[in-house]
Amino acid sequence: MAKHGIAESTKLQGCMNVSFVATEDVDNGSIVANGGLATGYTDVYTASKPTKTDKVYIVIHPVYGYDERLAEEKNEDNYTNEAGRIFRTYELKTDRKFKVSSDMIKPIDESTPVAVGQYVVADGTYKMAAVATAPTDAKFVGIVETIEETGFPYFGSSKGVQTSDMGYVLDTRIVKVKIRVIQND
Repeated sequence: MAKHGIAESTKLQGCMNVSFVATEDVDNGSIVANGGLATGYTDVYTASKPTKTDKVYIVIHPVYGYDERLAEEKNEDNYTNEAGRIFRTYELKTDRKFKVSSDMIKPIDESTPVAVGQYVVADGTYKMAAVATAPTDAKFVGIVETIEETGFPYFGSSKGVQTSDMGYVLDTRIVKVKIRVIQND
C-alpha cells in the first residue's frame, strides 16, 4: 500500500489557515506556493510547486475519509489530499515549528541523510530539500531541530513484512523531523 506524508502543527500559533486546491494529489507535509485565486472561489487559492523565490505554506489537512474497517487503513500515512479537493495549509512565520515525516524532505545526497542542524528550502517540488549551510537566496528557510522515531512494529501474521529479528510485523514506525522556520517572506 502506498505511503504518504505526515505533518503536525507542533507550534504554529498565530499562523493563519489558508485553503488551496491542486491539480494533483498533495500529501500532508508538502509545501505549496500561492498560484493565485482558484477559478470559481473567493478564498481558495491554486497550489503550485514552490521555488526558492516563493513564500510557502505547509499542508496539514485533517486526516479523514480513509477506510476504517481495517487496522492498517487507520494510519495517517495512508492518507493524501486528492487532486481537485480543497485542503488546509498554514502560513509559516518566523520561529514557528512543525513536524513532517522524513520522506517529505529530500536529503542533500544519497550518502548524507537529513540531520539536526541542516537547513531546508523549497526546490521546485512539493517536498523540502535539505542543504548543509544557511542559504542566502531563498525566501523560505527552515532548520532541522530534532529527529525522532515514533510508532512500533506489531505482530501481523504473514500479512506483515518479515524482518530478521521480529518475524512478520506491521511496521508503524515513522521518523519525524521538527523544523523551525527561520524566514518565509
